[in-house]
Formats: sequence, structure tokens, C-alpha cells
Amino acid sequence: MKKEEAILEIFRRNKGYARTGEILQAGFHNYYLDLLLKKGTIIKIKRGLYRLTSSSAGSELEEVCRIIPKGVVCLFSAWDYYELSDFVPPEYHIAIEKSHKVTLPKYPPVKLYYWSEAYWQLGITYVNIGATKVPIYEKEKSVCDAVRFSNKVGKDIEKEVLRNFLKERDRNIDKLLHFARLLRVENPIRSYLNILL
Repeated sequence: MKKEEAILEIFRRNKGYARTGEILQAGFHNYYLDLLLKKGTIIKIKRGLYRLTSSSAGSELEEVCRIIPKGVVCLFSAWDYYELSDFVPPEYHIAIEKSHKVTLPKYPPVKLYYWSEAYWQLGITYVNIGATKVPIYEKEKSVCDAVRFSNKVGKDIEKEVLRNFLKERDRNIDKLLHFARLLRVENPIRSYLNILL
């Protein structure tokens, strides 16, 4: 069927993913999505987001980025990515701007943090994971977040993240202090630097 093939082409252009809005914008009715679902050609990830069954899912983190397109990898997930902590989080830690609303699927597990725009947009960078550019906070900003949220994440994690960062050869102390000033954690960071360096 020509219409089904045209819809599948939208999926292929998007690396195996498509949103209901894209399908409707292209002039196709929901009926064809339902048909592809029944045939098992596509699977529903969450309301409004589908993936080709034949497409390799890639990493779960890639899937999370598609589920939460305006989310940024933060805290435990960022520390894990940068190898600043041995703790492997049981869920993906994602920051979103607090005015955004997100409906999460049951899987993969995600813990959302709603941050003000000023803090949310500060220090976003992108890393390539599989075929996806994943938004994540810069390493130095992530270290400052360990101090900023030490009452929630615990002093042990805070110290582990700082120690591991300071052991790195390519550590950037100036950049760390830049983010520390912006996040208002400069005094505790300087105290740690005096003790650990």
C-alpha cells in the first residue's frame, strides 16, 4: 500500500522514529498508524511517539531523549556518563525547564527535575550516543550540581564526584569556578579545592 510505504519513509528519515503530529502533517490519517501497529511494523513508545520494530532501538538513553526532547541529562546520569561516580542509577536523571510538562512511559525509568530556565539552560552541551546527539550538562557544571544538591544526593556522592574530577589530567578548574559562581556554590567549591588540591 502506497500510503503505508510513505509513512514508513517518514520513520526512516527520522532514524526509525516518528511522532503522530509528523504523520498528520504529511496528510495521513491516524488509521494508518493503527494499521501499522496491528501489523507489528511499528511499536508505541508513548502517546504520540512510535518506533519502527525493525529499527535497532539503540541505547535506552537515546530513547529517553526522544521521549523527552527538551530534557537534559543531569546529576547521577551525567556523573555516570563522565565516570565521576561508581553509582549506577536505576533510572535516567533528566532536567527539564519547569514550565514544560512531560508524560512519561512506564519504561525506561526516568526521574525528572524541574528547574528554572536560568539554571536549566546553563551549561548544556551535546554528546554523540549511537545515532543521537544527546543533551547533557558540561562536566564542570555537573560537578557543581553535586555540591548544589548535596543535601539531596548525599555528602558521599558529592565528595566522590569532586575527587574523581580533580584526579583527571584534563580537568578545567577555571571552568569549574565559572560555573560555581553562576550556581552560587563558589565558596564550598573553593573550600574543597583547598583541601583536595
